[in-house]
Amino acid sequence: MAWFKSFSPFTLAALIMGIGIAGIPLGDTAGKLMFQHTDVEPVFIAWSRYGLGIALVWIAFAGRGFNFSVFRDWRLWLRSAFVTAAVVSILNSIQTEPLANAFAAFFIGPIFAYFGAALFLKEKITWFRTVTLIIAFLGVLIVVRPGISMSPGLIYALMGGLFYAAFLITTRWLSHVAAPRMLLLSNLVMGTAMLTPWSIASIPQIDFEMSGLILWSAAASAVGNMAIVLSSSLVDGSRIAPLIYMQLIYATLFGILVFGDFPDQWTLVGLAILVTSGFASFFAQRR
Repeated sequence: MAWFKSFSPFTLAALIMGIGIAGIPLGDTAGKLMFQHTDVEPVFIAWSRYGLGIALVWIAFAGRGFNFSVFRDWRLWLRSAFVTAAVVSILNSIQTEPLANAFAAFFIGPIFAYFGAALFLKEKITWFRTVTLIIAFLGVLIVVRPGISMSPGLIYALMGGLFYAAFLITTRWLSHVAAPRMLLLSNLVMGTAMLTPWSIASIPQIDFEMSGLILWSAAASAVGNMAIVLSSSLVDGSRIAPLIYMQLIYATLFGILVFGDFPDQWTLVGLAILVTSGFASFFAQRR
């Protein structure tokens, strides 16, 4: 594994992020399959994903590096509420929308988070990053095509994106409170606690196939989120954050391969704009 050590921290972080982030759309692929095979509620999928995610994250880090005193911090509960609402919203969206469309609409999150962090946290903004995000926003508009005929699924995805923006802003606000792995575990534990009252009443009939999909959803999402944690521990997370746009590529591929959802011409244009703006920002950060 000497070749592995030859990578610079930035290159290694980019590889972990670029490959591992596939877990998030892969987890939602399992969620969409659940909707097709059984009468299941989005809140149950999120709850089961969080619950199993706790065990997977604990095993992955061998139970080390966790400080449970952070559970007394109300700000972390607020942060977890934002991301939990985002997850439930995107799951509601993929019930009816192709993965590519839902993820494209959801990606107003990083755009609003950038400007929100500048407004509320006084973070520095740059002309290049601002321009690329404005272009990315145009890509979202091309995919969503807002208007009277906009589907409820896309509205859910946009709502999820706004919740995700709030989550990203609060994450930056609270980055000093706990280590990244503890922030990840706190999301899972707090989200599980928040969703339990609604999820207990919506547990579907669970057979062998359903069990496999639940495990798939939880494991893939855990891998995606751990990739973000691990890459952010190697370099400043803002330098590789634009790689999160690779989720759009993965979501499009999974949608085609698993569900036969081929994006229409305008959706492909919007996705191309989003991905291009993300990579342009990434390479600018690299220099």
